[in-house]
Amino acid sequence: MGLHERDLQTVNKRLPLKDAHEKVTGVHEFPYDFTVPGMLYGRILRSPHAHAQIRRIDVSKAEALPGVIAVITHKDVPAEEWIGLWTNYRGCVMDDKVRFVGDEVAAVAAIDIRTADRALELIKVEYDILPHVLDAREAMKPGAPQVKTSGNNSKDVVLVKWGDVEQGFREADVVVEGATLNNAQDQATFSRNSPIASWADNDTKLTLWSGCTAPSELKDAVANLVKLPKSSVRIVALPTGPSLGKWWFNNLEMMTVYLAKKAHRPVKIVLRQDEVFAGIKRRHIEYTTGRLGVMKDGTMVSMEVNDIFDNGAYGDKNDIFQSLSELWPRVNHGYFEMYGVSTNLVTAGCMRGVGDLTMNFALEVLIHKAAEKIDMDPVELRRINAAKAGDPCRGQDIHHELFGSHLPYPEKVVISSCAMDECLTKGVEEFGWKRRWGGWSSTNKSSGPVKRGVGMATAMHVCGIRYTGDCGAIVKVNADGSANLMVSLGRQGNGNDSTQCQIAAEELGIPYDMISIDCNDTNVTPWGQGSTASTSTYLSGTATREAARDAKRKILKLAESKLDESADNLDIKDGVIFSKTHHNKRIPITRVLEDKIPDFWELAKQPCIVGSTVTNVPDDQIPKHVAAHFVELEVDTDTGEIRLLDYLQVQDSGRLINPEVCENQLNGGYYQGVGFTLIEELVHDDMGRILNPNFAHYKIFRCGDLPDPKIHFIEQDDPVGPFGAKGLGEAPICVPPGAIALAIYNATGVWMTETPFTPERVLKALGKI
Repeated sequence: MGLHERDLQTVNKRLPLKDAHEKVTGVHEFPYDFTVPGMLYGRILRSPHAHAQIRRIDVSKAEALPGVIAVITHKDVPAEEWIGLWTNYRGCVMDDKVRFVGDEVAAVAAIDIRTADRALELIKVEYDILPHVLDAREAMKPGAPQVKTSGNNSKDVVLVKWGDVEQGFREADVVVEGATLNNAQDQATFSRNSPIASWADNDTKLTLWSGCTAPSELKDAVANLVKLPKSSVRIVALPTGPSLGKWWFNNLEMMTVYLAKKAHRPVKIVLRQDEVFAGIKRRHIEYTTGRLGVMKDGTMVSMEVNDIFDNGAYGDKNDIFQSLSELWPRVNHGYFEMYGVSTNLVTAGCMRGVGDLTMNFALEVLIHKAAEKIDMDPVELRRINAAKAGDPCRGQDIHHELFGSHLPYPEKVVISSCAMDECLTKGVEEFGWKRRWGGWSSTNKSSGPVKRGVGMATAMHVCGIRYTGDCGAIVKVNADGSANLMVSLGRQGNGNDSTQCQIAAEELGIPYDMISIDCNDTNVTPWGQGSTASTSTYLSGTATREAARDAKRKILKLAESKLDESADNLDIKDGVIFSKTHHNKRIPITRVLEDKIPDFWELAKQPCIVGSTVTNVPDDQIPKHVAAHFVELEVDTDTGEIRLLDYLQVQDSGRLINPEVCENQLNGGYYQGVGFTLIEELVHDDMGRILNPNFAHYKIFRCGDLPDPKIHFIEQDDPVGPFGAKGLGEAPICVPPGAIALAIYNATGVWMTETPFTPERVLKALGKI
């Protein structure tokens, strides 16, 4: 039954978040606040060098300090490497070499933090300094210092290609080219993940509490490393606030596990703020070059993007691609090349919008340049070429190359829905684009040092990555008509737990306040991908709906005899089972789920109804969420300062489950995307030491610093998403650089190609410094 054929009760409604009361009353325990009985406090000794061999470590004075219970070094952990989610980490927990300033050398567990810090000062380490390399392009050269024994280049180059790009460039009327540099952005999370590990039953069982957004994946990684059955490892994912990729899981959890094992007590490693910035994970630094060939009528015929990104010390990705090529599948010839390289900087890995933020910026600038060459409105050039429903997912071949023939991935995959054309149309109308855009000849026409310009850009991102594993869900309907949902997500403040409850309640036909969720305990939830790659709504949401549908089917089967109707002719609404054709046949769901026996007994109830599933999503259709942004700004050509005046976001995320949650996601993407574009940058010295590892020196935008964005959704039902919904969290961050770059060009006549667009870089582009 289609969405418009039924009256939705909870989906598409602005319902309160399930954890709202916890948050406003202050009982919401974040990792930094959480404790367990008998807990010790851990601290980490970090390397002062970018690259060095550890010749000797003396921990005897630290171990002798009163209050110190355990000290671990590389001698206390396995010599084998462990691999993090999507190879965001590949290395030993510790070994006899350090690879960036801040690398883990030793860890101490003590009765309090002060004692642990004192013990770190007593550990003596002797190093043999090694040459280091901080730039990915330098690291690729012959003779460069080798960060890893396997070499700096993580794997072979990853290609997504079709057609013949060189032939396409020969056919094109116009060919433009360019290059961009994106510096490192930090997730800038306000939370500090402070994991706690506790061993039991003679070290045969392990519990790990951590602010993790992929608890099932963490459980597998820990169990594999400590050589325990997965049934003996329990992960409890504590709330983190926004993770944005920072708190998927990291080497921090593994350090905690081994420190607790040696201490024979629960241990909590508490991070300082500078460690969160400079010792965990950041966005890649990327160097992107490209070419674009177009015909005079606006048809794109050939597209090439080459991307080199630094993995830092322990990242091991060679595939930063997500869906950039899939926004432009109608181009006849495409070539997307990605290359991951190790450097002696803090580990780099997935962060919100990975790949589709950085490479999209490069490609959007090329599209702008091509539009100017053929004197076409940049909106129209995109409208002619952008993806539509049914177009091929050009990136599908990469999955076979990366994972081999055993991968359960079909030969042909298409985009299930894509309302980019509608996004552009709505944006033009709401922003007043035709009135504001004066054409390419309008560039730099305003008088005085303050120039005004407008710009726009587009982006696409995935809605979950199917090939990394199925998501499961369990729905338990109790005798009083309430329900418990179990699905593995973690808790990072994005409202995904509430969204899942809305999906389950809608399918079951019960009120939203009658359902609760367990999403963070691997002893309770089935396996799931967690909150990564905009997975929750599509993959976990599909599993949730199918589990609820399974439970509902069982309930309706039980109701057949009570209503003398076939289950196929029954439905549930507001907790009442009713006949679709005989409106007088109605019965509360509780009448089916409970039976009364003699009065001298308590009320006895039938066993609860349980529905369960693993993700049942089509392999040959994949949703993508897309966005178009429009901006007006001013550039002070004397100071280089940029001031946003107006900003509009239009997004296709299918049917919205909770519009308020969705608006919050777009707001967050706006502030973070504009921050990436204008001010956010991790700065390091010639040793790779991060110089601004705190909120005093790493600046992010506050709400009052930017104009409130205007938001519009194109609610076009996706045919495979739950109730027509798709993902939405990452496209919003991917658009701002391209839109702002065009607006600056429209105002000043210069292209900005290195993020962030600081005043100094603006003045340099203008030739004033």
